[in-house]
Amino acid sequence: MNEEEFLRLTTLYLEDAIDAGDLDLLNRDLANSPDRVRQFNDLRLVTGLINEHGRAVESGNAADLATNCPPESGCFDSPAGGSGANAESHLPSRRATAITLAVLATAASLLLVLNWPDTDPQRDNVAPGIATLAYTSHARWGSEERVLGDGFGKGKLHLEVGLARLDFRNGATVTLQGPAEFEVLSTDRTILSSGILTASIPESAVGFEVVTPAMDVVDLGTAFGVSVGADGETDVCVFEGEVEVSRSASEDVPQLVREGNAVRSRPKADTIDSVDYSTERYEDAWPVTSGVLQATGLMKFVSPGPEFVPGRYEDSDHILAFPERSRVLLKSDLKVNVTEPGQYIRVRRHDKQPIARGRVIRSYLLQLNPIGEFTRKEADGARVIGQITFDRPILGLIGGTTLLTRTDELLGHPLGDYGDNGRGIEPTRPDDMADSGRDSVTLSHDRRTLSLDLSASSALDQIRVVVSEEQ
Repeated sequence: MNEEEFLRLTTLYLEDAIDAGDLDLLNRDLANSPDRVRQFNDLRLVTGLINEHGRAVESGNAADLATNCPPESGCFDSPAGGSGANAESHLPSRRATAITLAVLATAASLLLVLNWPDTDPQRDNVAPGIATLAYTSHARWGSEERVLGDGFGKGKLHLEVGLARLDFRNGATVTLQGPAEFEVLSTDRTILSSGILTASIPESAVGFEVVTPAMDVVDLGTAFGVSVGADGETDVCVFEGEVEVSRSASEDVPQLVREGNAVRSRPKADTIDSVDYSTERYEDAWPVTSGVLQATGLMKFVSPGPEFVPGRYEDSDHILAFPERSRVLLKSDLKVNVTEPGQYIRVRRHDKQPIARGRVIRSYLLQLNPIGEFTRKEADGARVIGQITFDRPILGLIGGTTLLTRTDELLGHPLGDYGDNGRGIEPTRPDDMADSGRDSVTLSHDRRTLSLDLSASSALDQIRVVVSEEQ
């Protein structure tokens, strides 16, 4: 969201004139950007001072409402306004709106060059200290309510049920699956006393440590899962890269565990033992860590591991989602087939539009590869419908065979085997009906959700999704 749109939504909020759709957009922006939260609080403060000395905002208790219930708290039950005379009493005049916009625009420009003192008493509850609550799903906390955007310093967390993702200041991402007892010690040291977590650690956070009753796990730049049972038994499963493990409170030389391997140990055990590699227990938490917040319909997220061979996965009943590359800096413009929201029937291969160089991106591959083959005339061939939602905006879609092949090296999984089969979303055929619905791809207005209606016969349906990695 650009500055102008942010200011517009903030203005509507402070005037108590924001609708449900705009409120959701503002909440999303605040949830994904600690800087936006700080800017919102500073603008709220400025507006409050103006209200005291000039009443530039004619919306009743808008400033008080913002103080007691900021958008990032999620405590709205319905948008401001309504219908009839009551709604009219909340609508600001055009003059008041213009004044408020001018004030906020001026304040925003000042905030770009000035360091405001910490005058907002709620800021410590929202701005991140060590980590920020970035996402939850059916989460219930043991001691207090948590909302998106909450910041965490040192301390213990008790997640009774559900999923909760914490984004650390150093770039590490950790998703907890309840019931879990977790403690934040610093930006690079945590304790998992019980429960399940998955973690994705970039170069900026190499050395990130998870301490358990049985083992100390130190990341070497990787993605991994840790599971701790009620008795302290600990399993470590390495999805990508490698980690070092050692027995807790021991002086043993750390043991290296590489991707595709898993180990287990118990408190006070003399050894750390290798076990079969299995990601089943991490299948709920890992998609959230990797940036997929929801996959519905017949969409199936593929478990992480070294056996990443998309072309060999055959499934007539599901659209499979493979995580590919993360934190890729584009050194040149990237050609894609689709960049704008809307519905596309059989993504056209000649509609190539670039994603500008300098962007930091990540990629996923969505695939329908039915078991066996169907002839072109078979009406009951594999047809699957699914929907997937990401934590960041989708910048572009690649659905043509040529572009898929050209971007395999840059965006494909480093160990991926993509084969030589026909790929992509087939172009429209002359005998296709306009309303056939075949191979329909819809990118939502907020760019976070992709809906697919795919059918495949002898060809392999694949589409590469390019997602922003930037805050």
